Amino acid sequence: MEGAFNSAWWPSVLKNLQESGCPRNLFNLTKNYFSQRKATLATNNITIERAVSKGVPQGSCLGPGMWNIFYNSLLNLTFTSGTKIVAFADDLLLLTRGKSVSEVENIANTELKKVSMWAKDNKVRFNDQKSKVLLMTRRKRKERKDLGVYLNNKHLRQVKTMKYWVL
Repeated sequence: MEGAFNSAWWPSVLKNLQESGCPRNLFNLTKNYFSQRKATLATNNITIERAVSKGVPQGSCLGPGMWNIFYNSLLNLTFTSGTKIVAFADDLLLLTRGKSVSEVENIANTELKKVSMWAKDNKVRFNDQKSKVLLMTRRKRKERKDLGVYLNNKHLRQVKTMKYWVL
């Protein structure tokens, strides 16, 4: 995700809190926390102050929890039965399975459209330059191995290996 923690849209965080049944006093506390926030940059004799309308504070106790509340609505989308989604911080791994390369390609594109729509609705963007596609198969039959998978209407680079660390 581009800008991740800096991109968490506050109305989405509040909506997700409300939909999860958050107690009213905690909801109001969070809403108040987000109101009239400012970022200040001070160097030498110059101080610049700007209003802030999105993002969760990195390095704070509250930031990761707010990010999880924001990101959770993506993880709760309805995906096809052959799809699994794994998230770690601002990374997302979408796993699809199918009976043929064409089926996997179609499922992956359908699921990525859902992810893209979620991103658009929540005012964030996934980085198509850092996103990759990896085909894993045990099949020996002659079948095309190249995948046409797209994110943000851009063709994703297919790789033969990928490292993904899960703690």
